[in-house]
Amino acid sequence: MQYHMYWTPQTQLHQLQGATVDFKSVNDVYYEHYFLPSGQIIATWHSQQYYVGEKRISDLPRLLKGQTYTIARHIDNSERMFAYLVVTFFDKDHQPLLTNSQNSDEVTITVPNEYAFYTIDLVSAGNGSFVFHDFVIRPHKKGILRDDDETLAPRLYSYLQQPKKIMTKTLRVIFSEPERYVTDYMSDWVKLTHQAVQYIASSEIDAGFYRANENAIMTAIKKARKQAHAHQVEFIGYGPISSYAALYYQSQFKGSFAVISEDVDLAPTPTLAITRSVEGVNYLRNPMMPNDTVKLLIKQPQAERLATLDYDTPTPEELQRQNELKAMQSKNKPLRNFFKKDSHN
Repeated sequence: MQYHMYWTPQTQLHQLQGATVDFKSVNDVYYEHYFLPSGQIIATWHSQQYYVGEKRISDLPRLLKGQTYTIARHIDNSERMFAYLVVTFFDKDHQPLLTNSQNSDEVTITVPNEYAFYTIDLVSAGNGSFVFHDFVIRPHKKGILRDDDETLAPRLYSYLQQPKKIMTKTLRVIFSEPERYVTDYMSDWVKLTHQAVQYIASSEIDAGFYRANENAIMTAIKKARKQAHAHQVEFIGYGPISSYAALYYQSQFKGSFAVISEDVDLAPTPTLAITRSVEGVNYLRNPMMPNDTVKLLIKQPQAERLATLDYDTPTPEELQRQNELKAMQSKNKPLRNFFKKDSHN
């Protein structure tokens, strides 16, 4: 799981006098200051709750003690000014335990076992301007979200879950519904079977509707289909944007299928509008509540809808029931043979 931290009007700001701060969008903040000495803190994010007016705010996710994390910044620096991140862990008495200060796009830190909370400061070097997009925090992996996933394009990731024995010729492709502050694959909601499953996720705002890097996605799906020796592809979406992506890519792969939610957004922008296919499309049902209204009351992605997926091959629960039935039949076999012999006497 990857967390996304943005610079918002609620973020604690320090150096405002003489500064220009333009919040153009959630991931596009322009900062300008021509008289700021180097090493000054511009903004601070907190893991411990603090008050802004009457609002209680906590910017940062809680990190696991003793675990190693990667923190990556996305900042467009200028020739005269750049900004970097300083991570500081504190104990329960507010005494610093560890400070990591590097002018690097990506740093790796191990969380102290004694920490109570931590802060991340945005610090200046030089004077001029820069554009702040975000910074991300994720458990340190060989890949990005998993040890064996891959980056298809900037902020676009893919993970192929392939069992040793494949018993179906259909590759299942599941798009993650974008969330503002978290990116992850939905593998926890999908049962392990003898079917290859490809997960695709994006940390772009609204996932770029999964159209920003269309060629990279198409190439990755074709590669996964070849690796899984699949003849067909089944695309899965469980929210407005992931369902849009499932429908769109179904139209790009002949003979493929789509399983989507009823709240699919068919026109995320006027230029990306598509039509709802009537063939090869099935619909997920929400086990908690109907999902046939266009505007959902609950805005969080409905990942639990994936619990209603059908499977081409037996699930672990079905295999267990089959094995229990075989064991029961095997145990009762001598008794059946006894009655069979007795009927012949």
